Amino acid sequence: MQNKTDSTVIAFLLAFQDLKTSLSKQEKQKLKEVAKQLNTQPKAWENYTKKLLLEMIAANSELDRSFQYYKTRLDNIKQLPSNLLPNEAETNKLNALGRTAMTKGFKPKTEASGYESQINNVVIVVGSSEAPEETVKNISFLEKVKEFLH
Repeated sequence: MQNKTDSTVIAFLLAFQDLKTSLSKQEKQKLKEVAKQLNTQPKAWENYTKKLLLEMIAANSELDRSFQYYKTRLDNIKQLPSNLLPNEAETNKLNALGRTAMTKGFKPKTEASGYESQINNVVIVVGSSEAPEETVKNISFLEKVKEFLH
């Protein structure tokens, strides 16, 4: 079974996981804003949140280069097999891991039902974390996606 998802979020997570440097304070703030928007206004993705995320990515040349690579690969396949995308158990496990790294933040309000919601919840947990670079390294489904793309 295949699922259609917005490749922007998955490409960002893949690129972010590959990032060798830390995000700047300003980049972390933008990522927190993206997470907040996905959590409180998920329907604002096309009109506002996606633009905010793309601005953050474009400002970091290493992240942008990796993002463009993954985005192109994902756009060329159009759909990922559902067994590569996170399930509810994975999202909950990451949420628990993210909570230990957070001193402040919030639990995703969106229900982890559809794959898009699951992926949004992953971004919410990563973006809300005090150490997003460490939290993103704990996302196991991304390794399966990388293997599929290569």
